[in-house]
Amino acid sequence: MMSKDNRIMLVYPDYRSSDVFSGANLPVGLGYIAKALETAGIEYEIIDLNIDSRDDLIYRIGEFCPEFIGISMMSYRCKGTYKLLRDVKCALPKVKIIAGGPHVTANRERVLIECPAIDIGVVGEGEVAIVEIVRGNPLSTVKGVLYREGEAVRFTGERDFIYDLDEIPFPTYQRFKLEKYGKRMQLASSRGCPYKCIFCGAPRILGKRWRKRSVQGMVEELEYWYDRGFRNFYFNDSNFAIDKTRVWNFCDEVIKRNLNVCFTSDGLRADHVDRKLLEQMRRTGFTNLTFGAESGSNKVLRNLKKGETREQIESAIAAATDLGFHVTLFFLIGSPGEDVKDVEQSFQLALKYNVVCVYFFDLTPIPGTEFYDWAVKHGYMDESGGRYPEGNFGFSPKALLQTDAMTIDQVTWCLKQARHVERQIWVRHSLQEALRRLTGKEFPLSWGYLKALSWFFSFRATAAVYRFFVRVAGRLFVHG
Repeated sequence: MMSKDNRIMLVYPDYRSSDVFSGANLPVGLGYIAKALETAGIEYEIIDLNIDSRDDLIYRIGEFCPEFIGISMMSYRCKGTYKLLRDVKCALPKVKIIAGGPHVTANRERVLIECPAIDIGVVGEGEVAIVEIVRGNPLSTVKGVLYREGEAVRFTGERDFIYDLDEIPFPTYQRFKLEKYGKRMQLASSRGCPYKCIFCGAPRILGKRWRKRSVQGMVEELEYWYDRGFRNFYFNDSNFAIDKTRVWNFCDEVIKRNLNVCFTSDGLRADHVDRKLLEQMRRTGFTNLTFGAESGSNKVLRNLKKGETREQIESAIAAATDLGFHVTLFFLIGSPGEDVKDVEQSFQLALKYNVVCVYFFDLTPIPGTEFYDWAVKHGYMDESGGRYPEGNFGFSPKALLQTDAMTIDQVTWCLKQARHVERQIWVRHSLQEALRRLTGKEFPLSWGYLKALSWFFSFRATAAVYRFFVRVAGRLFVHG
């Protein structure tokens, strides 16, 4: 039975980009918060500004009459979120605004100072804290909370992480517009990261201890969505395969239950998989894998504190592509100590294997990471000029900053070349797929015509022509 008191409206900001990753992604973290509220009998509504408008937000808040608004924030585009919250507070001054998510966890008191519209901040995992706040517990007694006391911002101290993730009910998205997010269901089967990569805030935000859902819990969630017609699933874990035995046993259970499914795994480290495990995953229905390669240079990998070598990364990519996985690779440009020759090693690695696509990100300092502190300490970033990433995060045409080994013009040149490599790999893969369908044959990367055509169509102008013909051909095949 839902309580009519202390209603809360959950809000997810607009993070869409006009150039990259333009679709709306199901906000899994907010899904867990919603499920915690639902389990506690607290009435809530959802607004996702990736699919709803700001006008919808103000109208639905007025119609729903919540006491609280809860918003999940990233540092990316946080200035726009601040403005949104100021507008909401101006229109509805009596509503208490609770902010949580990575941005608040990384920046703490600073967020409430920067955005006076925020009344309460939640640091770390929010499933328990949000329920205690909305139920009216005194804020000073709720762990992991930032709140205002006059002009001061108080912090109640760290809340322990939830170590048994099976204790948390998985999200069922009762009030979400699931039809707006496509036919692939996102799953989160672990939290935390024990690694020390200098560019990543996961250890601070999710904890340095890796925590997992049991195989039984994973399968229970899978079957819930399977019974509702979903067949395509996406694991968005930062470290999905850190426990190889868990992945193996999960695959065994899926096979035993004869579930006809397709899996994508994001956040795979190369040193977490071997050929035997990849074969098991392939038998189960895993088709798409994403590896965070970061660099093709061992020197740069050491500087990033990645804890992997190029040889390990290559071994995983080679095994995965050989087994027929659709492999995506993520790289960074602008790492400490990285020069143009190091970036060229990344290009060489990206082109070496039959991967589906690659993304090269301009390494952006994010508050709460070692790289951010390094950039400020060495004078490559002036906090007064902008502390948080804005714009088209990681994909801007011009480099954000220079490094100790490259000028800003050199980083920009490398990014320009990276876009060329990205297009070349995309064209190469799409050509291979088209030729395979037409001839029934597989064409190797060494085939001269494939190399020549993919290189020719990788330029911006020719790539646009190629995309046009791909769209036309697709319509002909579908309707012809």
